[in-house]
Amino acid sequence: MMAASELPPLIFVHVHYPDIWEEMARDIASAVNVPFGLVLTHCGQSTLAKPDTPYLVDYREIVVQNRGRDVLPFLTALRGDLPPYDIGLKLHTKRSPHRDDGAEWRRFLTRSLLSRGGNGPGPMALQTLRTEPHLGLIAPEGHLLPLQGRLALNEKPMAAMLSALGIFMRTSELHEGRFAASTMFWFRAEALSPFSAAELDPLFENEAAQLDGTAAHAAERLFVKVCESQGFAASSMEALPAIICAGDEQRGMNTLDRDTLRNLTDAAISTAANPFSLPMADFWSRHRRLLRLAHLTYRRVPPPLWRAMRRLVRRYASRHA
Repeated sequence: MMAASELPPLIFVHVHYPDIWEEMARDIASAVNVPFGLVLTHCGQSTLAKPDTPYLVDYREIVVQNRGRDVLPFLTALRGDLPPYDIGLKLHTKRSPHRDDGAEWRRFLTRSLLSRGGNGPGPMALQTLRTEPHLGLIAPEGHLLPLQGRLALNEKPMAAMLSALGIFMRTSELHEGRFAASTMFWFRAEALSPFSAAELDPLFENEAAQLDGTAAHAAERLFVKVCESQGFAASSMEALPAIICAGDEQRGMNTLDRDTLRNLTDAAISTAANPFSLPMADFWSRHRRLLRLAHLTYRRVPPPLWRAMRRLVRRYASRHA
């Protein structure tokens, strides 16, 4: 029987925008030069092409409702009929219509996660997860962000989701640590096993163009916490060179422990920049009513006007930080 670490990784992609999938499929075919499986979730809106690569060894499609953004489809897939796998990659056809740089942001995320390097075949993150068993999740470069200041509307949905997952956490703990912004990441199946075991569908709202405060946003902020609750460390792409180097020095003795992985990650994150992170977290945490008003406004005004309003708020926030 094939060892767990040698099982083909499974790539999960929620395809809400078929035109974006065409580009993403080419990126996957170009970057992944080891056998892998692919699970596409979509709303049945069109025929989707498979990546043109000889390394695709398993392919499945799951038709889902347009609910829960990319998160509920991912959780639905986790509970589905899947081939054996130990390591997964979660992607989605992110468009971010409320931002001017949505396409650039998506390409940065996917190409960061698919980047090659290290000492073996396949993406660098896959190699690292295969050699470091205490590592459970890897976020894109610059996207393992602090939770503090980013929970203005998310405390209640996070608490409800933790309760459904059977994980106890004090309210103060919700604000501690980091989360994988964008909900794209590599992961170890065992690290996210509570999500595949729980029935979370009733928590997810119908789609109404919400900007924050939904079950999908709660899950985004909990993937890392659940990973850590299962005994694993979370990291991000900018920390992998240091982790690989430290692991090579340890090879033949022990794998890196969780504390070492955390320390290496903290050191790398402290010098990394995220060109797509908006410096608004503290502002929104101080002005929750204004954030709720922003949500209502977003659903009722034309996109060009909304983008202009966002630019004004950003300028105000930067001046009053």
